[in-house]
Amino acid sequence: MSTGVRRQVDRRAATTERLLDATIECLADEGYVATTTRRVAERAGVSQGAQQHYFPTKAALVDAAMTRLVEQLLADAAARGVEAATERERAEALLDLIWEIHHLPITPAVLELFNVARTEPVLAQRVAEIICAGMSEIEALAAAALPSYAGRAGFGDFIQIAMATVRGTVVVAAIPGATAAHPSWPALKAHLLGSLERLGSPA
Repeated sequence: MSTGVRRQVDRRAATTERLLDATIECLADEGYVATTTRRVAERAGVSQGAQQHYFPTKAALVDAAMTRLVEQLLADAAARGVEAATERERAEALLDLIWEIHHLPITPAVLELFNVARTEPVLAQRVAEIICAGMSEIEALAAAALPSYAGRAGFGDFIQIAMATVRGTVVVAAIPGATAAHPSWPALKAHLLGSLERLGSPA
């Protein structure tokens, strides 16, 4: 690849990254309705013509941004890992990991897409695909980190319940003034760990 072509490829990649980052920031800060192509171009510091060249519609921008969100979440989860000396400690580390990836700077953008998906059929299908893909990754990570627990009946349900519990808590916590409406993470984690210990015999 010539130097000129390489520079062009690098510029294209950099512009794409700026546009997707701007879309995620706009979703998190201003909401889905306010995330227009014009607003994204302004945040990214590119002309609207350039934005339309890369992503001609808002739907294309949001779809690409969702893919980027999932990649960032999974990369963050992989980087943090669940290493610990004992399996019980790894179980606690896994729950902390689930909690932490629901409190990243990009989390508000994810929650906004979840909310909008209720009334946007096309978006709903894409969000559902992403939720299922993310759940599969977490389940695989959990099974690898906790092999003896994974062999017990109900382990898959436990992971889904843990994820749903954390998601619900994060949604409530995002509402100003609703702090008293949900337990602290240490209390919630203790209940989840207790549920894990009470799982049935090996399947």
